[in-house]
Amino acid sequence: MVFVISIFLNSSQSGRSYTVVESISYGGYGAVYKVKADWRKGALFAMKEERRNPKRNHFKLVMEIRVLEAAKGASKEQQKHFPVLYDRSVEVRSFMFIVMSLLGESLADIKYRQSNKIFSMNTGLYCALETLEAIKDMHALGFVHRDIKPANFVLGLARTGSQNVVYVVDFGIARKIVGADGTVRFKGTIRFAPLAMHRSEESGRKDDCESWLYMLADMINKKKLPWYEEENLNNVREMKEGVFANPSTLFPGQEFSEFRHIMSYLTKRHYVDKLDYDWLREMVRRVAKRRRCSLHPAFDWSG
Repeated sequence: MVFVISIFLNSSQSGRSYTVVESISYGGYGAVYKVKADWRKGALFAMKEERRNPKRNHFKLVMEIRVLEAAKGASKEQQKHFPVLYDRSVEVRSFMFIVMSLLGESLADIKYRQSNKIFSMNTGLYCALETLEAIKDMHALGFVHRDIKPANFVLGLARTGSQNVVYVVDFGIARKIVGADGTVRFKGTIRFAPLAMHRSEESGRKDDCESWLYMLADMINKKKLPWYEEENLNNVREMKEGVFANPSTLFPGQEFSEFRHIMSYLTKRHYVDKLDYDWLREMVRRVAKRRRCSLHPAFDWSG
């Protein structure tokens, strides 16, 4: 599929146009395309577009723009795990769009193709550190993601030298970190959602980290998450409360004791609390040392 989208009044860079090379994905509120730009010969970008939803009075891309604009203003090191925002809508009409870095496959898609649909311990723990760093940087920008899961982390591309970097994406339901303000509707993905979301409580830094733990278990454990096939919110909530009451059901054995320490640590955190990311990284490194993992980016799929 090849067609041209001409963006004039609705673009932050008036007069730019894009040629869609192929469709990348379709999501709950829009689509992502690989595009060529008339203003940079030979370069490829990702364009995400969102059509106006009559049932919703706002565009989710507005929050995506807020997060990516904040990342552009951060230090170079803090920008590492975010796609670069190159263009965006200015006027809000029947649809919005953003143009950003073209990245690779998601951890979810890659994991699905692996043996037993999990990563090796070295790859899984390397990805754990990369994703934790991305979450830390997002929190430093003043946002919580609220939908931490393997599908929302993608690898960079070899041609840009970023094939060993894991990027965080999809900020449509992110939220600015503020004082707790009552209850909220369920947002996110049931399999990886933190208990706060099941309880209709505001999600903070600790809740992104809780989802990160579920994601970590999903990446390295041969056993599926206990609630993997459960769709009832109340049942999933009870099962998640059960693993916090007995963390060994999620991370069994002495080899994963540090991850159980993290679970205990999170139960003592509140919405407004900041996290000790250095300590969290050290817990991952201790597990890696015990399992004799190098933590070098020698991915299972890289041959």
